[in-house]
Amino acid sequence: MSALSDQEIQREIGISNPLHRLKLRLAIQEMVSLTSPSAPSTSRTTLAYGDMNHEWIGNEWLPSLGLPQYRSTFMECLVDARMLDHLTKKDLRGQLKMVDSFHRTSLQYGIQCLKRLNYDRKELERQREDSNNEVKDVLVWTNERVIRWVQSIGLREYASNLIESGVHGALIALDDSFDHNSMALALQIPTTNQQARQVLEREFNSLLALGTDRRPLEQGDFKRQPSWRRRLRPKEVGGMKEREAVMAGADGTGTLPSNFRIRGPGPQPMSTSPGSRRHQRDGHPAELT
Repeated sequence: MSALSDQEIQREIGISNPLHRLKLRLAIQEMVSLTSPSAPSTSRTTLAYGDMNHEWIGNEWLPSLGLPQYRSTFMECLVDARMLDHLTKKDLRGQLKMVDSFHRTSLQYGIQCLKRLNYDRKELERQREDSNNEVKDVLVWTNERVIRWVQSIGLREYASNLIESGVHGALIALDDSFDHNSMALALQIPTTNQQARQVLEREFNSLLALGTDRRPLEQGDFKRQPSWRRRLRPKEVGGMKEREAVMAGADGTGTLPSNFRIRGPGPQPMSTSPGSRRHQRDGHPAELT
């Protein structure tokens, strides 16, 4: 049965939902790996994800990430912990109706947290209990724990904006691009409220230092966000880079060649020499003479 293809599973067993087929395939693979004499030895003597079934995912784990609004679709698709690392963007957008890109990012960091704990539910619960009233182990903080932290730093009026936001401890601890400005945006703190934003910046950086392996940037440092790199493609800034390279000089001394000319952004003047006109008529660019 483990050798059946998706098409064969759908035809022979009648399972049409692709995530149901994924669940069956992964469950079979797990049982084979734990029971087959030829399978690699493993220290786990019980089904690895048995205590992280689809009910736990829907009723406990998703709400802990601040994503309870996806409970029904995850439950309908019977998503359990063994399936999480196999979900594709197509699965999330199509079968699970998670079209918000930030929510998908939030989910991925939640999965990263489980992987770091080797999908050990008891260890996850133990660390959450230990950090429930202390600023430590932010990696395992739930959305509700983050909300309580926001309330504790004097920003109670904005804390409820994090409900169903997808902001949780693993996102804060692992996503280097999620900074105090990102948190201010999630909390919907107006840009005009500089006092609240300054409090958040100070306390957020303290949170990173005390409870995560991340370190806030020093004042005055600049950090380019990934979205900036997507916007500034090399082809878009190629002319600028080319001009900077020429300005630096071929030998790195910064000396310009004697025949250097800066080309403007507009159309270049056409040469009026007979040779250049001949080349242009033939459909070839005129050579500089």
